[in-house]
Amino acid sequence: MTHSTKKRTPPRATRQALGLALAIAGFSAQAQTEAAAPPMAAASAPAEATPAAAAPQTRVRYLRMPQQSGADHLRVVRREDTVGRVAGQVALNVAFAVLGTGAAVQGFSKDGLGGTTLEALRDDPVSVNPAMSELQEALSKIATDIYRRRTETALATALTDGSTPEEIEAARQTPKEADSPLVPGSWHLVYENLMGSDELFRLKYGASLGRAGFMRPPIGCSYESEPLAWTQWQADGWQRLREERVKIVARCVEAIGAAPENRW
Repeated sequence: MTHSTKKRTPPRATRQALGLALAIAGFSAQAQTEAAAPPMAAASAPAEATPAAAAPQTRVRYLRMPQQSGADHLRVVRREDTVGRVAGQVALNVAFAVLGTGAAVQGFSKDGLGGTTLEALRDDPVSVNPAMSELQEALSKIATDIYRRRTETALATALTDGSTPEEIEAARQTPKEADSPLVPGSWHLVYENLMGSDELFRLKYGASLGRAGFMRPPIGCSYESEPLAWTQWQADGWQRLREERVKIVARCVEAIGAAPENRW
């Protein structure tokens, strides 16, 4: 006797529960796949724009004259520097008198003495002449604006006066260095009184734009601090010197920066 085998169908409620479970499982798998995939916005983010070429810069060059060998760093002029110079002059004048030449050594100012550098500030930027650092940078920004305007004017003229392509290209170029140099002056801590026992020193600074020439003196600036005791200058890691340096730069930027454009 042959028996037929029939596949039993799960009850309707069971089928519904199974379908719901499969649907939930499929939704969870899709959510995990989407979370693992990188966002489309991030994948298609545009590349960063390439920065534009820097505008031409015109620098003011630092020009130390041959007789200013010690101008690069702060120097101290003490009483003994003057005493030594006076003794040397007396000896020379005596020698000239003996020889009967009639010559004589001219006088001098303590501000013109060379002095000595400070070993304590040898590696400290505060001792560097401001004309080699902050002052030079500030004046170079002014020079850049002035020479940019000159270039714009020269180019506009060249484009309308029949200049050749070579002349037009030359007019388009902005000089990398200003015509007038920045020449340092004094950068000294100078003793205040020759006689007496006080240890007062005054900070003195000077600089000028351009070299001295006939009928065209340079544009200069000068600064003097109040006299302070040597211990006050040294206090707190030469803090007062740093403060006075800021004042020097501000004074000279204001004075030299006001020079007519044709002096740059």
